[in-house]
Amino acid sequence: MYKNMNKNIKYTFRLGLLAMGVMGIAACSDTWDDHYDARPTTTFNGTTLQAIEQEAPDFAAVIKKVGYDRELNSENIYTIWAPTEFNVDSVNAVAAKDPKAVIEKFIKNHISRYAVSLDGTDREISLMSAKLLNMTGDGQFGSATILKSNLSCDNGVIHVINKNVPYQNNIFEEIQSRFDPESELLSMYSFLKAYDADSLDENKSVSRGVDDNGDKIWVDSVTIRNNTILNSIDAQVYDEDSSFIAIIPSPEAYTARFELAKKLLIFNPSEDVVAEGACDSLQYYYGNMFSMSDLFFNRNANEHDIDSLKSTLYIPRKWEEHRYYAPYAEGGILSPAKYTEKINCSNGTAYVVDEYPMTVIEQFFKKIEVAASSYNLDLTTDASDNPIYTKSVDTSFSTASGTIYDYETDENGDTIGYLGTRTYRYMDIKPASSTANPKFAFKVPNTLSGTYELYLITCPIWAKTGYSNGETSADDPRPYRFFTYIWERENSGSKMGRYPSSGKRIPNPDGSGNYFVTNVENKIDTLYLGDYSFKNAYYNRNDEGVLIQFDVQISSSKTGEFSREMLVSGLLLKPKFEAEEAATESKRR
Repeated sequence: MYKNMNKNIKYTFRLGLLAMGVMGIAACSDTWDDHYDARPTTTFNGTTLQAIEQEAPDFAAVIKKVGYDRELNSENIYTIWAPTEFNVDSVNAVAAKDPKAVIEKFIKNHISRYAVSLDGTDREISLMSAKLLNMTGDGQFGSATILKSNLSCDNGVIHVINKNVPYQNNIFEEIQSRFDPESELLSMYSFLKAYDADSLDENKSVSRGVDDNGDKIWVDSVTIRNNTILNSIDAQVYDEDSSFIAIIPSPEAYTARFELAKKLLIFNPSEDVVAEGACDSLQYYYGNMFSMSDLFFNRNANEHDIDSLKSTLYIPRKWEEHRYYAPYAEGGILSPAKYTEKINCSNGTAYVVDEYPMTVIEQFFKKIEVAASSYNLDLTTDASDNPIYTKSVDTSFSTASGTIYDYETDENGDTIGYLGTRTYRYMDIKPASSTANPKFAFKVPNTLSGTYELYLITCPIWAKTGYSNGETSADDPRPYRFFTYIWERENSGSKMGRYPSSGKRIPNPDGSGNYFVTNVENKIDTLYLGDYSFKNAYYNRNDEGVLIQFDVQISSSKTGEFSREMLVSGLLLKPKFEAEEAATESKRR
């Protein structure tokens, strides 16, 4: 019965009915007769392999050499673009060492699983190599010219072309090609390969019979590529239907950037671990993730890429991050001086670099903004329910918006003109009593083991009511005065992972003493607290490893001069990495 059915299939194919139906899968909507009004069918009494032996004998010899002749003599139906000219010696040399590579990247790059005629219309062909290639109605197949078309065989269609169509890597394959398992240097793929999660595409694969367990025997498999890391950063650069721009660092450049990232990722020894078997450590994992930041750009999300280029990590609410302006102009990240090679891939463009075109700060060492809110305020208590880091504070915390009236004043402080109003959000931190000096601490998440400039952002106390009746004198002009302390979790000894018994006081960098005083004349004050280098990283950890505490220091005799109540807008930590970058970076202008 099977043989009879197969004969009927062959006969139907010869008449064009099956081919017409299969061609519908390949986006063809007209009739078989319409196809052949322009390009008549030539019938060949034999298989596709036998036709290739007659029309392109060198191609047939390669097919036999790597053992693919059985498939082209089988019952499966294919369309084959058989090249008459190609570098036979080069292909045979590869075949002797890696016959699978010849099958996947040479032979299958000229075969489609569908019956496809040349019919005068342009179409996109899905090849068994997983590549997409255009065939024009006037007889162009990629870069090749069709010399003879629509040769109908027992199990498919043959088109004879003047030369082979080169296999074009996609971006992911280009990344793979730079992986050397014998090298001590890292490459991007040396990290990514552990996260490959490929699967079989049964719809495009070919099976023949079943094994003893009733499972299909796959004689020609097509793989659905997948990589969980690239998926997580929305960079599916193995997808042939996508269009990406990618920066591919050389192994030397990638290793150098990884070493810089490691300096910022010194985790507490007690927690430097990822799920068992996943990777060596948090430092290794995030060091690689940081090194890959901003290397992939989706063309569909970059309609105006001449002006600015947004990486796949870009999010609108942080519009200034993961975005590079004038990328192709002189000094831009994709300017000719920044890359050593530009490669057109099957799904986009790859730029190979020997040195990263962006700085560490641009790429992953980001500023940290902590909004002043009860969520970020640390309210930890001890075993007796006594506050530890936030004390003598009225617990009826409120967050509000304050309107500040801006006036231009002269050097004597006299009003020159009205500039307008500004609105700021702030957290109102009040003392628990009229004689109390509050202490309050904010949790700082995602700190790296690097140096930051620390800033406290405050609103003046009179921002709660603004100016009275539009007058230029403030209701309450008193500034704030306080000490600043840093608390870092211990990374050794019996208190590993816990905060020490006391914080580290940060001296005022202006040399005026250890306390800080805000400047009310600036309306809202972004007060520089100094530079601080954190010993451990707490990136993406459930618990922050850093508290910044403010200890109000106002004696009773000074309450008329300073306010114990504070309006705090937030904290800002700006990264500093100049020393390392001066020696290793090519700065973007």
